[in-house]
Amino acid sequence: MKYLFRLFAFAVVALAISGCNEAPVPMNPNWPIVIDNSLQNKIKITNSISRERKDGLAEVQFGVKNRLSETNLDFLYHVQWYDKEGFNIKSITDTFVPIHLGPSEEKVLSVIATSPKVVTYKIFIVDYEKNKKRVKNETNQYN
Repeated sequence: MKYLFRLFAFAVVALAISGCNEAPVPMNPNWPIVIDNSLQNKIKITNSISRERKDGLAEVQFGVKNRLSETNLDFLYHVQWYDKEGFNIKSITDTFVPIHLGPSEEKVLSVIATSPKVVTYKIFIVDYEKNKKRVKNETNQYN
């Protein structure tokens, strides 16, 4: 009986410790969010949902959180839209948008498709410093 109690106590402690860890979880290959390797341990996706609006356009909403408790984080994101055959639908949302998150800050981002032909999407999140040339207008303010 003493042995079972110790084993149970060890299991509870191990579970509690591993539950507190915020290490990134490997994503399913069909996961619609692609995060640059340099940001994997810095950004946490808190939510990702999509819907078809009343006007027939797709809408995507996702939350991003800065995992760093003492450092600001700058990154770029954009949503790539696809039709039922899997072809890319060109859109004004193809441009990268800069985002600034303060330490431990979380934001919810929302993007609406520009074509009713959209059936799926992929969100790309990349490092700002390495990719700032992808922003069309450097005078853009952070969201």
